[in-house]
Amino acid sequence: MCKFASLLFHVPSLEFAVSNLLSHSKTFEALNLSEQQGWREAYYLPSGETECRTIDGDSISAEVAARVLREQFPTFPGFLSWALSHGAPLEDREEEGGWTVAHEAAYSGHLPSGFDRWELANRNGWTVAHVAARCGHLPPGFGRWELADKIGWTVAHEAADTGHLPPGFDRWELADIYGWTVAHAAAFCGHLPPGETVESLLRNRRSVLSSTAPG
Repeated sequence: MCKFASLLFHVPSLEFAVSNLLSHSKTFEALNLSEQQGWREAYYLPSGETECRTIDGDSISAEVAARVLREQFPTFPGFLSWALSHGAPLEDREEEGGWTVAHEAAYSGHLPSGFDRWELANRNGWTVAHVAARCGHLPPGFGRWELADKIGWTVAHEAADTGHLPPGFDRWELADIYGWTVAHAAAFCGHLPPGETVESLLRNRRSVLSSTAPG
């Protein structure tokens, strides 16, 4: 997999092109471009670092190309917005593990406003929401805590594990296939709410569920 985010640039026009933010080869293929036509590989990283690659005989240097890239897109969010508006899908994935562009954007905190494809998962069932939860990048009001990987580890487990559950969270009973609840995960990592225990959280949650059950 190429680094996120990958793109192409043209020598000597310094035009930029993108189709797949995880793969130069797939962008070459999708846009019917080639190195023989003067197209070269480049990266724009979430950190703001840019890298452009040239070959012997090119009329411009890699440093000049990288400077022009930064001038055209001063920030990574601006570049990403441009790429998505030019048809680079968040759903594109790398072949080995199924990691998507959206996973990368969630990891770096650059998911677009209004993103709602939280269920996109890699081959282990690890969703975009899991990544955002681990890194503290879930949006206010997020509610899909039950999304789970292949062993039942939910987004809520991941947020509890890393200390990123929001105030007022109440889905403590969610459990993986081994019976390990979100409350257990929070307790194990020292992230229980003040004055609470696993037993008190689960007892209170059972009481709420019982009182709201039909009939």
